[in-house]
Amino acid sequence: MADFLTTKGTAHHLENIIIEAKKKLVLVSPYLQISQTFYQRLKDASNRGVSIKIIFGKDELDYREKNTLSELENIELFFFENLHAKCYFNEKSMIITSMNMYAFSENTNREMGVLISRTKDSKLFENAMNETLSIIQSSYTIELKPKKTKPNKGFCIRCSTQIKYNPDSPYCNNCFQIWSEYQNYDYVENSCHRCGKNETTTMIKPQCYDCFNVWRVE
Repeated sequence: MADFLTTKGTAHHLENIIIEAKKKLVLVSPYLQISQTFYQRLKDASNRGVSIKIIFGKDELDYREKNTLSELENIELFFFENLHAKCYFNEKSMIITSMNMYAFSENTNREMGVLISRTKDSKLFENAMNETLSIIQSSYTIELKPKKTKPNKGFCIRCSTQIKYNPDSPYCNNCFQIWSEYQNYDYVENSCHRCGKNETTTMIKPQCYDCFNVWRVE
């Protein structure tokens, strides 16, 4: 049978749901502003390989919140405009509550909720889970990490002419012929091979610092 929860009870069991998640964790909260404690628990869950889905629906997500969430692995973020439900669950336990996953709600508001066990309340648990999946299917995904793609076009590091992007061959044909007479890999040039900006580059280091960091992780 489901257990009644007060505000503190809801926060306590929500933390336990995150801690005890083995494979999946679903968090449904219209307003989203994750406290430091909950974020650390989510980070631990992410490091364990838990698949995390978060659905929110009110206001534009604060860029700091988005940047913080983007640091987690195995996370998907969804937006559903008419969302008002608050529901949190892992494989075994679920909370349906009035409390948003919002620091203000946790610390200031007076909330109520019910704790549901998948073993003891299987029908209730399954119905709520299926409704949550329906909400996810009607939501749209928020990209937390931009997809990195290698550019097709680059720039000659000497004359800035647009050429094919290839850090191993950062000169146009004419400038390469001149460079090849001496083949000085440390000779200072004028442009970044990737972005074309006026930067100090060489044959061995043909990209500016920022572009080099992007290139390293591609």
